[in-house]
Amino acid sequence: MTLLAVSPAPARGAAVTVAATRRSTRAVLRSPALLVAPVAQSLFFLLIYSGQLSTVGSGYLAGGSFISFLLPLILLTGVATGAGTAGTLVLRDVSSGYLDRLRLAHGTATPFLVGAVVAALVAVTVGMLTTIAGAVLIGYRPQSWAGVTAMIVLLLALGLGIALLSVAVAIRSASATSTNLVTLAVFGLSFFTGVFAPVDELAGWMRTVAAVNPLSHVVDTARQLEGGAVLSAAPVALVALVTLVLVGVAACVVALNHARRSR
Repeated sequence: MTLLAVSPAPARGAAVTVAATRRSTRAVLRSPALLVAPVAQSLFFLLIYSGQLSTVGSGYLAGGSFISFLLPLILLTGVATGAGTAGTLVLRDVSSGYLDRLRLAHGTATPFLVGAVVAALVAVTVGMLTTIAGAVLIGYRPQSWAGVTAMIVLLLALGLGIALLSVAVAIRSASATSTNLVTLAVFGLSFFTGVFAPVDELAGWMRTVAAVNPLSHVVDTARQLEGGAVLSAAPVALVALVTLVLVGVAACVVALNHARRSR
C-alpha cells in the first residue's frame, strides 16, 4: 500500500519535466536568435580562420589539417554561447514571476529548470552538427567519425556545466547582464588557450596562462579525440568538467533556496 501511495509522485514529476522540456524547446525554436546566433558565430569563425590562416600551422601540424586543429575550439565557443540559452529561458520566467507561480503550483521549480537545460543542450548539439557539416563543405575530413562523436560528447559535458551556471545566475540575479556574464567569461577564457597553435608553441605570458587554463585541457582533449591521438590531456579535462557540473548543480540549489526565502 505504501508503494502504491508514493509511486505516482515520481511519475508526475517525470511528466512535468517532459512537458517543461517541450515548452523550453519550443521557445528556442520560436526565438531564432537563440538558435541561429551561436551557429552563425561558429560558421563565421570557421570561414574566417580557415580562409585566412590555413597555412599558419604548416610548421607544427606535421601535415595535419588546420581545420581539424581549429574545429574543437570553434565548437567550444559555440557551446559557450548556445548553453547560455538555458539561463535566458529561465530569466524570462523569473522576470515575469512565472517560475515562482510554477513552483507554488507544483511544489518545486526543478523540472522547469531541467527543461531549460535540456532544451539548451539540444540547441548546442544542433549547432555543433551544423558547424561540423559546414567544416566538411570547406574541406574538413575527420580521422574517424567515432572520434568526432566523442568530441561532441565531451563538449556537451562542458555545455551542461555552463547551462547550469547560467540558470543559477539567472535565478539569483534576475538580471540579463549578470546571466550573460557566464557565457562571456567562458567565451573569453577560450581565447586564452592554444587557439592557433598548441600550448607548447606559445611564448611568454600567454603560454603560462594557457597552461593553467582548464579550457586548454578541454580543447586539447577534444583535438586528441578527433585525431585519434593519445589522450594525455583527458585526466585534467575530466576533473575540470566534473567540477564545473557539480559547481553548477550546487549553484542552482543555492539560488533556488535564496529565491524561496526572498520571493
